[in-house]
Amino acid sequence: MKKTLKVTGIVLGSILLLILIVNIGFTLWLKYQLPDYIKNKTPYAITYKTLNVEILSGSISADDILIKSKNPNDKKVLAIDGFVDGLNVSRLGIVDLIKNKKINTNSIRLTNPRLKIRLAQKKTKDSVKEPMPFLIRNIDITKGNIDVINPDDSRAFSAKNLSLEIKNLSLNDNPNELPFALDSYKITARDFFAKISDVYTINSSDVKTNNGQLEITDFELKSILDFKDWEKSFTKQKSLFSIKSKKISFNDLVFDKTKLNLKNAQFINPEFVIQNRDAKIIKPKNTKKNGIDLNFANIDIKNGTLSMLKSNGEKSLSLAKFDANVKEFLMDDETSKNKLPFKFKDYKIVGNTFFYDSGKYYNLSLSRFNMSSQSIDLVNFKMIPKMSRAEFVRTIPMEDDQFNISANRIQLSGLDWTFEKELDLHLKSAKLHNVDANIFRSKIPKDNPKEKLLYSKVLRNIKFPLVVDNLNLIDSKLVYEEDKPDNNGPGKVFFTNFNLNVKNLNSNKKKGANTKVPIVINCNFMGVSPMKVNWNFDTSDLRDNFTIGGYINDLPANDINPFIKPYMNITATGTITSLNYNFKGNNDIMNGKFKITHKDLKVALIDKETKEKKKFLSGVANLFVKKDSQKFPESVDIYVERNKERSFFNFYWKGIEDGLKKTLLIIKI
Repeated sequence: MKKTLKVTGIVLGSILLLILIVNIGFTLWLKYQLPDYIKNKTPYAITYKTLNVEILSGSISADDILIKSKNPNDKKVLAIDGFVDGLNVSRLGIVDLIKNKKINTNSIRLTNPRLKIRLAQKKTKDSVKEPMPFLIRNIDITKGNIDVINPDDSRAFSAKNLSLEIKNLSLNDNPNELPFALDSYKITARDFFAKISDVYTINSSDVKTNNGQLEITDFELKSILDFKDWEKSFTKQKSLFSIKSKKISFNDLVFDKTKLNLKNAQFINPEFVIQNRDAKIIKPKNTKKNGIDLNFANIDIKNGTLSMLKSNGEKSLSLAKFDANVKEFLMDDETSKNKLPFKFKDYKIVGNTFFYDSGKYYNLSLSRFNMSSQSIDLVNFKMIPKMSRAEFVRTIPMEDDQFNISANRIQLSGLDWTFEKELDLHLKSAKLHNVDANIFRSKIPKDNPKEKLLYSKVLRNIKFPLVVDNLNLIDSKLVYEEDKPDNNGPGKVFFTNFNLNVKNLNSNKKKGANTKVPIVINCNFMGVSPMKVNWNFDTSDLRDNFTIGGYINDLPANDINPFIKPYMNITATGTITSLNYNFKGNNDIMNGKFKITHKDLKVALIDKETKEKKKFLSGVANLFVKKDSQKFPESVDIYVERNKERSFFNFYWKGIEDGLKKTLLIIKI
């Protein structure tokens, strides 16, 4: 037994002695032969003050290292010039490094590196060699000043007073994924700069981590190119971006090869600028999702501004100031299959002074707004024409309406929507306060032959489920003017103190939803006469049947002259004490009952050519006007056929017009 232990001890002792001798020998070899090896086998001249190697642990340490490229003008080779106070490498596969030129180490530490690095030119396909594979799991840089330039001498990266600690780094060459993954990091740096693509660079005056939070001061993302050069060179990109922010911070930022996660992101005083090319981008077919999943628990924007520019530099959208918050933002493989390729739990945006150029004819603006996933509140909405009426009429190829609309406030509440395979929108309440709407149409351009759909069909043609439980127009004003090419002047009708309620506004796409749409209007007709309208239709009715009825009381006949003169070539005086109607119709015809009571009513017939009063015929006509009608006169029957090239309101007016003709005069005028 003792003999066996003795032999074992001798063997182990011999092995340890052999390892010690090899370690000492290898250390001596490195100390005395490594300079010659570096001199003859590498493109760099390297000197150092001390060098220590431990072959058992695979650790190397060196002090006062000076490195210079032997041929700094050779752009085919990576050029390095600088000084490092200290280098520590642990668990380096030394034999693998010398024999196979592979770097495989657990960690590397650089103390006070001052390095200038010029990247090598990209190799041609014919001369491509296998790059030196390397794996450095942990990196520690202390107080570094590093500059990296491209072969064309443009900056690729730079940082001053850089301290960097990375744990468990792994690199990735899949272009559809993040280029690296890591478990944790710490960084501090001044005057940080990095070129992150062929288009964009980022820079910051100060970068630091503090208790897991990354803080970036004076952040800027900008394009290397001006817009015209970018537009020519990157034809598959729709937009060019620019972002400035006084401060950006991230909490618990996690990098994985296919995931980028963070708990909190905050942007302080950011300025977002997006400039779009005019030409459309043809997207390639069968595009695959980018392999990166984004999962942001919370995003905050404080005191931001936003500008979207046209190709010529003019603003198409701007937001002078806004705050925003988005919670649980997620974009992954599942969400990419939806029309909206991301989802979120909640959001809130508050902004001031919004402007949007909506196209050739209108600008939209808001003085302020407040939006969340459940509600929208808009203040001082305006939709303003870009052209005068005369310019608009000269521009349009055929008849069309020009709108000038404002609203003191628009409130949408009880908002519930999804946008997965399609948009699904349910709104409990929409309130539009103090709307002032002016609608102008000129009859000078040629008719638009396109069929004008009734509103039940317009709603039914909406391709997604839409339900608005209650839509209210409150204390508003509506004006409709129609300009005829004769000299009678524009036909004009207006409504003040206009209050409207619509229930069950729907697109007939929501299973189980009520498709019947009742509409009630209370207002003053022509600003003075109380008026009420009840209007009903059903979006599920393919024949588009509807009913519409109501009354107008105490209407001075003179107030309707601006509208009856251009269309009926008559004017009237006196008072219409009541006007009642009850119509029903569909897409083809409308019929029903019409009756009025009046007092001291007289009419004057107008010559179509001279626009003068036909005195004799007017006198004759007034002999047949039903003067001082009884309290309950007999109603007249109206019947009109629909011109499908005209709107529903034209159809509606034709019924009123037919009733006026049949009621005011017995003879044809």
